[in-house]
Amino acid sequence: MGGGITGAGVAREASARGLSTLLLDRGDFAGGTSSRSSKLIHGGIRYLAQGDVALVREASRERAVLHRMAPHLAVPINVVSPARSKAGMAKLAAGMWAFRRLSADGEDYKVLGSRQTVEFEPLLAGRGIAGSVVFREYLTDDARLVLETVLSAVASGTVALNYTEVNGIEMGEAGAILSARDVLGADDLVIRARCVVNAAGPWFDEVAGLADASQRPRLQLTRGIHVVVKGEALPLASMLALRTSDNRTAFALPRGGACYLGTTDTLYEGDPAEPDIEGADVAYLLDAVEETLGLRLRADDLLGCWAGVRPLMAAPGRKVSEISRRDELSSGPGPLVSIAGGKLTTFRRMAERVVDAAVKQADLKPSAGPPGDTPLVGGSADQQLEARARAARLDDSELEQRLWAVYGARAPGLLRCIADDPARGEAVGGLKDLTLAELEHCVEQEMALTLDDLLRRRVRTAMFDAEAAMAAAPEAARALAVRLGWDDDRRRREVDVFVSRTRAQISAARDAAK
Repeated sequence: MGGGITGAGVAREASARGLSTLLLDRGDFAGGTSSRSSKLIHGGIRYLAQGDVALVREASRERAVLHRMAPHLAVPINVVSPARSKAGMAKLAAGMWAFRRLSADGEDYKVLGSRQTVEFEPLLAGRGIAGSVVFREYLTDDARLVLETVLSAVASGTVALNYTEVNGIEMGEAGAILSARDVLGADDLVIRARCVVNAAGPWFDEVAGLADASQRPRLQLTRGIHVVVKGEALPLASMLALRTSDNRTAFALPRGGACYLGTTDTLYEGDPAEPDIEGADVAYLLDAVEETLGLRLRADDLLGCWAGVRPLMAAPGRKVSEISRRDELSSGPGPLVSIAGGKLTTFRRMAERVVDAAVKQADLKPSAGPPGDTPLVGGSADQQLEARARAARLDDSELEQRLWAVYGARAPGLLRCIADDPARGEAVGGLKDLTLAELEHCVEQEMALTLDDLLRRRVRTAMFDAEAAMAAAPEAARALAVRLGWDDDRRRREVDVFVSRTRAQISAARDAAK
C-alpha cells in the first residue's frame, strides 16, 4: 500500500523475487511526497554533522548504483559550496574528505580558492568568498523515477493500480483481507494477501490504524517548499549552496532554462495531499539568495513552485532539522510490515530490507531473482546506446534528444510514432515538453488518468511553468477526454480543478515576493 518511491521499490523487489505482488495507491503514483522532493539523488553530506555516518555511507554509494540503473534519471551536476572564511573552508574540506572516504568510488572533489571560485561561478563575484568546495550530485525527475520503478515491477509481474483506496483491513493468522474501492469508478474490491506492506508515506498512521485501531500516531510531518525562477533572473552555471538565516542547507539549481530554490523544513499539521505554499517559507528562500548573491528576486521572476511533506518518525524534543532521515522498519501486528521515513536516494536498499522482513513475517517462499541493481525499464547506458543505434531519427533534433533524455530506452516507440506521423510530434497547448504522441503514451503506457497526472507528474510543467501549464490545460484536457472517454462535464471539471490549484499556489508564492 503506497505508490510512492518506497512502495514502488518494494513492489519491484518483491516481484523480482517471484512473489505475487499487488501495488495500490489511492491517488496517482508519486502523487504525494515522491513527486515533490528536491529532485536530487544525493549523498546527504549534511548528515555527517549529525553523526549519521551509516546513512551517508548508504546514500553516497546508492547514487552510483542508480546512475547505472537509470542514467537518464540520475544526471551528474556540479555543486558549489562556498565559504566566507578560512575556518569555513577548513570545515568544508574536512567534510568532503570524510564524504569521499564513505563513497563507493572515492569520488573526486575540488577545493577552489577565492579567484577560482568566482571563475567557476561568476555570480559569486564581490561576495567576500574565501573559497569553495565543488563536488558532484545527481539530478533526477522524482516522479519519473517512481514511474519507471513501477513499470519495472509490472514487467516482473506486479499488478499496479492507482486510484484504488483501501478502506478496511482485516488481519488474520493466514493473511489479510482488504476492502478497497475504485476512486474514479464505482467498483469495490476484496483483496486477499499473505502479507501487507504499509509504505503509505504521509498516510502511514492512517494505514496503521486500519490494520490496528489501537495504534498511536508515530509520524511527524515537515513541509518543504521549492520555488522556480526565470533563468535570466538567476543565471547560475552550477548548483549553488545558499546561506540561510538559520544555518541550514538550502540551494539554487539551474534546470531547463529556469532555476529552482529549495528547500524549507518546518513542522506541518495539515492535509498532506496538498500542503499550502506559506509566504514565510518563500521569503526564507528568496532571502537566502539575497544573502548569498546580493540579488533580490521579484514576484514576476517566479515561474512555479511546489510544496511537499516529509513523513519522518517523530522525535519529541528535537529540532525539525535534527529529526533523522533514516527509515524505520517494523513488523506486526499479524502479517503486516511497515516502513516509514527514509530518502529517495536509498529506496532500493529500503525495498530489500522490507521484502526480507515480509518473507520472514509471512513465511513466504521467494526465488533468488535478478540482481537488485538490474536497470529500470529506461535502460542502462549500454542499453540506451544499443536502442539509439536502431531507432528512427527525427528532423527535429531538439525533440529527439529530449525524448531520449526523458524516456531512455523507451524512446524508440515514440520516435517511430512521430516519424511515421509528424502531426503527433506537435506540441500540446504549445508546451515544449509534451507532444500528442507523448500524451497518448502517458495514457496507454503510464496510467495517467487525470489532467493533474499529465501536467504535474508525467511532465513537470505545472511545477516549473505554472502559466504555461494553465494555458495548455484546456487543449490537454480535450485530448485526454478523447482517450479516456470523458464527457464535457468531466473535462471542464478537470480543467477547473487543475487551474484553480495551480493558480492558488503560484499566486501565494508571488504574493510573498512582493
